[in-house]
Amino acid sequence: MRNKTKFLSMLLVLLMSLSVLTACAPAEPAEEPAPVEEPAEEPAEEPAEEPAEEPAEEPALDPEEVLKEASLELLNNIPDNNFIMPADEALALFEENPGAVFWVDMRSPDDYAAGHIAGAVNIPYGEQGDHWDVLPTNRQIIFQCYSGQTSAQVTALAQMLGFNAVSFRGGMNFGWAPLELGEDTLEMEANELPEATAPELDERGQIIWDAAVDYFSSDNYVIAPADLLAIVEENPDAITVVDIRQADAYEEGHIQGAIHIPFKEVGANIDQIPMNRPAYVTCYTGQTAGITIGAMRMMGYNAISLSRGMTGWDGAELPKVTE
Repeated sequence: MRNKTKFLSMLLVLLMSLSVLTACAPAEPAEEPAPVEEPAEEPAEEPAEEPAEEPAEEPALDPEEVLKEASLELLNNIPDNNFIMPADEALALFEENPGAVFWVDMRSPDDYAAGHIAGAVNIPYGEQGDHWDVLPTNRQIIFQCYSGQTSAQVTALAQMLGFNAVSFRGGMNFGWAPLELGEDTLEMEANELPEATAPELDERGQIIWDAAVDYFSSDNYVIAPADLLAIVEENPDAITVVDIRQADAYEEGHIQGAIHIPFKEVGANIDQIPMNRPAYVTCYTGQTAGITIGAMRMMGYNAISLSRGMTGWDGAELPKVTE
């Protein structure tokens, strides 16, 4: 019994010692919980940029509309001189300031070589479209032919292209010759054409330019009086004859079936002239008719002028009517 008590006492002492040792031992640090990774914030979606609106393409110009507008602008704005300069005035201007004038002789190379206005260059009628790019934009251009009729056509086109151009009234046959200046006043040596310069054109200008280049062919769009009379007698309903003289001249006598529209009123009355058949235009001497058909052909008419106008018709002693 005593031994048992002793054993229990010793066991109790041992347990107490262990308790003391355990209490004095340093406490192990508590294990920190692993940090919780927060989910990465997704960048806020930026609103998608709307595609920039492309500028609307301007519709391409209609060549027919452009040419009609340009032609009517010419016909509705005929100046007092009708784009035609009297021969003596043209020669005086050229003599006073030759550097300000660009003279174009439109006759054949042979006739040009036989004698031409001093300083004039030679560009025959059918070659005009090949040489628009040699014409100056800062000088007075004078176109001169035989009678003033084809030079009037060319003048109309040159005006539509923006050149300061006039036609030499009466040409060499009916303008220069009556001045009786003598052959010795003419020059024989050819004058070279200036260097060509490509024009800077917008779309509208290019349309007009191309049409003016294509205008010329082997035909000069002039009909002899006898040939027109034959057409009038054979099939008058297949053509239109347009007399652009003043009312009193028309009333005194005109070609049978001719309608009357004064020169400066053609633009405002263009719808009176059918486009589905040839239109023969007559005036006094063919020169204002030349201006008129130049513009009409640019807008799509098959327009032809009467050679020397009613002066040529009367000279051939052809019939006229007054009704």
